Amino acid sequence: MSVQTDTFILSSRGWLLSGVIGALFLFFTMTGLHLFQFLFGSLLLAVLIIFRNPERNTSETEADSVVSSVDGVVLSVEESMVDDNKMTKITIMNSLWDVSMLRAPFDGVVEGFKIRRGASLPLYNPLSDTLNEKAVLSFRSTKGDEIYIEHLSEQSCFSIGIEVEKSQKFKEGARYGFLAKGRSIIYLPKNSRITVNPGSSVRAGESVIGYLNAV
Repeated sequence: MSVQTDTFILSSRGWLLSGVIGALFLFFTMTGLHLFQFLFGSLLLAVLIIFRNPERNTSETEADSVVSSVDGVVLSVEESMVDDNKMTKITIMNSLWDVSMLRAPFDGVVEGFKIRRGASLPLYNPLSDTLNEKAVLSFRSTKGDEIYIEHLSEQSCFSIGIEVEKSQKFKEGARYGFLAKGRSIIYLPKNSRITVNPGSSVRAGESVIGYLNAV
């Protein structure tokens, strides 16, 4: 099952793990081993939280709007150069307790993507940018505007999951991947109007972070 059609309340990525932990929890419950019952009960609850997969409402967004691809808190909004083009860089951090599903920023197609498997160092480590798991994607809107999204994993035992194909079409808010914990950077064209500030909380598929061709 692909991520974008994974509409169960629990992501399919978490089915096997939660099933195994749930079975062990039931076993220790029936055998009266209360310490292990508590440990596996807590672990099962954590897994259910990490892999929860709620529906999101994107029907109220306006033309040329860009919604966040990830849940979390905006760390910074700044200018950046990408391939000699000025762009606005929005950095968002998500924790293990945020919803982990990644969602398309608008109606459009995937121009390209690449995934680098690697370590899971804390982001304050200067080697994290070089060694940590990273996924980079390019989306092009129906009007031809292109944005770039970079996901960098941090201190998580769950790998980044990206399930897209080049030239694949996505509706705004459709699921395209999974990031349990890490940093996401969304690069918008310089002529975009940004609607978030450092400290803003955002929800994937719902929170508008900017408007294309608005400046």
